[in-house]
This record gives sequence, structure tokens and C-alpha cells, in this order.
Amino acid sequence: MKKIVAAALFVFAMLPFKVSAQTYSEFYIFGDSLVDDGNLFQLTGGLIPPSPPYFNGRFSNGLVFVEILGTELGIPTEATNNYAFGGTTSGNINSLNFLVGAQLPSLPAQLNLFLTTTGTTSADALYVLWAGANDYIILPPELRTTDTQAVVNNLSNALTTLIDAGARNLIVPNLPDLGNTPQERVLPTATALTALTNSHNANLRTALQGLAANRDINIIPLDVNALLGEVTADPATYGLTNVTDSCLGNPNCTNPDQFLFWDGIHPSAQSHRIISEYAAAVITAPQAIIPQTDIALNIAKRHVQHIDARLSALRGVQTSTDRRLGVFLNGNVNFGDRNTTSNEPGYDFINTHITAGVDYRVTNNLALGVALGYVDNDTDLSNNLGDINVDGYAVSVYSNFVQNNFYTDAVLSYGNNNFDIARRTNFYNRTATADTNGNQFSADLNSGYVIRSGNVAYGPTLGLRYDRINIDSYTENNAGSLNLRINDQDAESFVLSVGAQASVAFNTDVGTVIPHLRASYERELADNNREIVTELVTQPGIPLRTRVSDRDRDYVKLGIGAQIVFSENALGLIDYETAIGRDNFNEQVVKGEIRYQF
Repeated sequence: MKKIVAAALFVFAMLPFKVSAQTYSEFYIFGDSLVDDGNLFQLTGGLIPPSPPYFNGRFSNGLVFVEILGTELGIPTEATNNYAFGGTTSGNINSLNFLVGAQLPSLPAQLNLFLTTTGTTSADALYVLWAGANDYIILPPELRTTDTQAVVNNLSNALTTLIDAGARNLIVPNLPDLGNTPQERVLPTATALTALTNSHNANLRTALQGLAANRDINIIPLDVNALLGEVTADPATYGLTNVTDSCLGNPNCTNPDQFLFWDGIHPSAQSHRIISEYAAAVITAPQAIIPQTDIALNIAKRHVQHIDARLSALRGVQTSTDRRLGVFLNGNVNFGDRNTTSNEPGYDFINTHITAGVDYRVTNNLALGVALGYVDNDTDLSNNLGDINVDGYAVSVYSNFVQNNFYTDAVLSYGNNNFDIARRTNFYNRTATADTNGNQFSADLNSGYVIRSGNVAYGPTLGLRYDRINIDSYTENNAGSLNLRINDQDAESFVLSVGAQASVAFNTDVGTVIPHLRASYERELADNNREIVTELVTQPGIPLRTRVSDRDRDYVKLGIGAQIVFSENALGLIDYETAIGRDNFNEQVVKGEIRYQF
């Protein structure tokens, strides 16, 4: 026994260790033959499993799912540490001990090896723990347990050990239907084993819910049971033709990649690829949710800035004493894109806004107005992650106060939006769809001083703008075991603006033309550090919390345009605006307005 443990320590001491610059810097794997990448094969001197026909010490005909997953997530092999051994149970027994007549490592031994050879790990390391199946299918049958709670308690204790050692991101797959494996299906205990599997998975879900209550821990459940049920129901979609028999020793198995099972209990290499792609889809799914609050905030800002354009026109053209009532119609097209980063997807967007309003000059110094705005947004996520379409309405009230060369503008706006969401999982053409609603509130206060010299006007500006948005929680459909439930999303923006503007008036044949330009320094004052909370619909109560990167704090806005005063009654406005100095984000805005006063 001591020699075997010493050999195991030597094996793991030789595994390379390196921190990389990936989202997950390190990869640690614990469990049984479903994740063993050759450790037992090395420990037994090439005895278990025999290779060939098994592939290079794996309990399959190819790589196991964690090896494929590490590559998909960009984690280098030198930063991967696999402690798994085939035959592992959740307790101290290894189900393959009888083959060598000695004690092989099981789950507690793996944890001890980890604690004695690794030490402190980084908070962005990724862990996998997949064990428990051998507790129920160990041979001889009299060694099998029927106490699923005891098995789950062992797994929960193992997870707690990893958490206490610094683990913060833990993948925990549940068990596939053990009664539906080729080895067990032919036995009279198959139905009971399926029931045990279901009991195990229910108890495991409860245990994971308790661990996930710690907000510092991300438990990533993989519903392999539901996934393989979907694969069994529709094998052709996944390139399979046989989901009942083992390939090994089967004269009808000419292509192992068309079989769900490699041997009596282990998945084929193709099945491992399917599980890996599913795991990657689960891990990356929240990224497609992150842009939603940005989109909603941008919509709220554009509603208010439509009114800002109207207020600018009110300041620029004096209203005669007998024409105090005015109506206006304006619109803009706002388009741009965000670049993809290591943590968030990029996207292209286009917003179309239309606003109609009426205002009345109560006194020579004060005008009050009300407006109704409509928006249509189309956003396409990069990397084929889906699209988000939004349409909504907002009601705004506004005022313009002028005293000599000073002015103050104020806007209050409230609106509702409808979101039509299609999230492409990039997993066998599954697209999750959902509809939800949201609301927004905005308050805008701008002041300035206008210096006039002949036909030229210029001066400083100072502004504050507050936007708050909410997107209601929603549940996705049409993606099976990849459907998510997304919690309410809230975000806010509070921007200080300091700038300057200038204009000059020219008389022309069509009327008075007043070109203008402006520039402002914008400073975001709100706390942008927020998180997206999601969970698999089939694994409720196990939230995955995804931090959203801090947005740009400082940038510069530039604008240029012109008013055209056609007559005492009618005027028009065109305007262009952009922002510079924003990391990974750019946008352009083209505006137009017509106004008639009575």
C-alpha cells in the first residue's frame, strides 16, 4: 500500500504546473474513470485499462471530456493538474482494487495528494469533481451502496475541502442514467439503479444549492443526465447510430464515433466530445447575457438626448411673444460596436429613435414640454452568440429656463421596453429564446453660459445625467438542458459632463443657417461593478454569478450640426455626434428634427 501511494505521489509530483493568462488560469480535476486521463494506467504500469484497445490509458477510445474542455477554454496543458483515478468511489474504496490485490487511490486520496503537492491556488482556477457512479456499480454487487445521501455527503465534503483550499469555480456533473448502460441494462436491477441515479442527482442538487449560497463560490452544475437523455432520444443530431450497445468487442461496431458507449459503462470518445461541448456551452452561456444592460442603458440615454436636441433648438431661436406653442418631430440613428474581450462578447448595434413633442413658453424665460419617444434596437452578438431586439416607448417632460446669458435645461423620462432574445448556444444548433420586459428612468440637468458677439455665440456647459434601468427576470425556451433562468438585471449610470459649445448664424436664401459644434469631457460616477446571475432551468437554485467588467470612466464627446430657421414658424436641425477615448467601444449618432410653432 505504501509503495502504491508513493508511486501516486511521484506521478502527481511530475505533473507540470504553470499559471497562464487565460480566464481560468489553472485546471484541477478529481474523480473516476470518466475524467482519468491516464493516471491509473501509469500507476499500474500499463495494466489498467489495457491500451489498446483503450486509448493511451483512458477508459475510452479517445480523450476524456476534461481534456477537450481545457483546450476549448484555452487552458494550457501545463496548467492542468489531473488527480483522477479510474475506479474511484466517493469513499475510501477503489472499485478496481480486486484487479491488483491492493489499495488503489480513491477520492480522499486524491484530495490528500492535491493538498500536499499543490498548496495555494489562484481564485480564477477551474475545478472539476465527477465521482459517485462506482459506489452504485462496483463489483461484486454486494459491495454496492443504496444510500445515495451518504455518497452525496462524501462529494459535498470533498467540495468543501476544495473550497477551503481556495477553489472558487467548481464544475460538478451529475450522474447519467446508470441503469441504462449496456452493462446494467440487461440485469434485473436496472430499474432500481435508475431510481438510485435519480435519487443521487436530487440529493446532489440539494447539496450544491447549499454550497452555492456562498456568493464567493461559483458552482457550475452539468446536467449530464438530461443531456444524455436528449442524445438518446435524438442520436442522429449528434452523429450517433447506436445508443444502447457497447462498441468494444462488438463486431457491428465499425465506427466507434457512432456509438454512445465504448464499453459496458464508459462513454465513447464522441460522447466525451458531446459532454465537453455541452460543458463549454454552460460555462460561456452568461457571456451572451452581459450586453443586455448596456443596450438598455444606451436606449435610456438616447431618449433623453432626443429631448436635449429639442432644448438646444429652443435656446438657439427666440420664440416670438405671439407664437408660444410649438410642436416638433425628431429622429436619430445610433449605430456602433463593441469589441470582443476575454470575458465579454462583442456586438454590433443600430438604434432608431423617433420622438414627437409639444412645448409651451409659459413666460419669456421659461418653456415647458412633454414628449413621447419610440425606439427600435437591433443588436447582433459576435461569434454567432445570438441577437437581441428591443422596442419601447418613453414619456418625457422637460423645461428650458433662460435668464440673460445663463440657461438651465431639465428632463425627466420614464419608459418601458420589450426584449426579444435569441441566444445561440453553439451546441448542435440549439438556440435559446425568450421575451421579457424592462423599464428605465432618466434625469438630465444641463446648464451653460452663452456669450454673444455679433452672429457668434459660444460658452461653457455643465451637465449631470442619471439613468437607471431594470430588465425583468426571464426563463429561456427551446434549448433543452441548456435553457437558463436569468435573474432581474439592474444597472445605473451617473455622468458628469463639462464642455463648451459654439455657433454662428448666416442669412441665406432658404433662411438663417446656424452651424454649431460642441465638445465635452464625460466622467462616469456610478459604480459599474455589477453581476449577472443565471442558473440552468434543470438545476434550479444553483446560481452562476458572472461579474461584468467596469465600463469606461472617462471619455470625450464631440458633436457638430446646424439649425435652419426657414421662417418665424418653422425650423429644422441636423446633427452628428460621436465619442472618443472609450476602450473597445465606438458609436455614431445622426439626428434630425423639424419644428413648427404657433
